[in-house]
Amino acid sequence: MQRYPFVLSANLHGGELVVTYPFDMSRTYWKARELTPTPDDGVFRWLATVYAAANPAMAGARPRRCHHDDFARFGGVINGARWHTVAGSMNDFSYLHTNCFEITVELSCDKFPHASELPHEWENNRESLLLFMEQVGGGGGTQGCPGPSAERGRRGAGMGELGAAGCWG
Repeated sequence: MQRYPFVLSANLHGGELVVTYPFDMSRTYWKARELTPTPDDGVFRWLATVYAAANPAMAGARPRRCHHDDFARFGGVINGARWHTVAGSMNDFSYLHTNCFEITVELSCDKFPHASELPHEWENNRESLLLFMEQVGGGGGTQGCPGPSAERGRRGAGMGELGAAGCWG
């Protein structure tokens, strides 16, 4: 992650239907369900919403509810720490130590879906994955890299200025 300049990433989990975004660690570890936005909260909300809105199981006309949390009322997205605190998550690491905006996608209510269910899960997530990947080119840069006009404002880090090495999405 630090050697190659990735700008967009999603880690895929199962067991719930929701898209989470940083920060995953609350300011006070023992304080549960604390909203901990990044300076780029708007960008992260956009990325998460792009994914969830295209997924019929998350935000369709009749979104599914897996367990006790009803993420449909949030449009299928939530700040990671607002759901549950995770210390040292890849989302937080990617944001704090690289130029990568990473989200977590909980793909399915079933943590380990049966092989016969995989085509249906693929149909639920295919368009979401494609739309999510298309967000890399939205900044007006070249070779899929965010350009100087990209909506990036991470503490002056210049997310749109990735240098001659290019970037990976």
